[in-house]
Amino acid sequence: MITHWMFCAGIGGALFASVVLTWNWPWLTTLLLLVTLYVQSRFDPHPNDRRAMLAAALLGTPAEAVSVHLGEWTYHAPNLILGLPIWIPLIWANLFALYRRLGRVIRTAIPDSGSGRDLFFHLLALLVALYAFATLALMHKTPLVYLLYAGFLITMAGYWREEQDLLHFVIGALLGTLGEYTCVQLGYWHYYNPYFQSLGVDITLAMDWGLSTVIIHRIAENRHRGAT
Repeated sequence: MITHWMFCAGIGGALFASVVLTWNWPWLTTLLLLVTLYVQSRFDPHPNDRRAMLAAALLGTPAEAVSVHLGEWTYHAPNLILGLPIWIPLIWANLFALYRRLGRVIRTAIPDSGSGRDLFFHLLALLVALYAFATLALMHKTPLVYLLYAGFLITMAGYWREEQDLLHFVIGALLGTLGEYTCVQLGYWHYYNPYFQSLGVDITLAMDWGLSTVIIHRIAENRHRGAT
């Protein structure tokens, strides 16, 4: 168990350092992220992790390109392509493989049965629901965006409500938000109209990361079930 925690911490630290410390040298960032991706693919991967990597890269990259084009945020980095750093697919692939790995480690650490486990996941579901309602109530978005968020949340409440879904939502929401907030504070990119002006981030940031993590996880799992 300790070994798995250390591996996750090492991967997370490597990803953070690769972006933060080499931001101005995108080819070096790309090389480091490729090495990290290889390590995650090679050492103790789950059968579906590679599918998650591919899905994250293929879905995350165009989603970011569209958001940049629509004026949601902008990157401040050299050698941008369509407004994006060249290593964006690699960071998406790495991050979502790491989130899945963390989900497995945390589930292993929680007792298999008992009232404590049930209470933990009930409280987790309540916290996610409260955050979702608060975000929908406070965010300033177009009606179409409201419908998209509401649709994903309803789908999660109705179909994506297993323990692993809750864990993946919280893991993605916490770690994704923390990493992005740090990069915003460092001036690596910025939002044009953030809800929290003093922090430079939007109120939907944690929801974006949480839902993305659940969606990528579900795509990987469903593809695997179909293949078997």
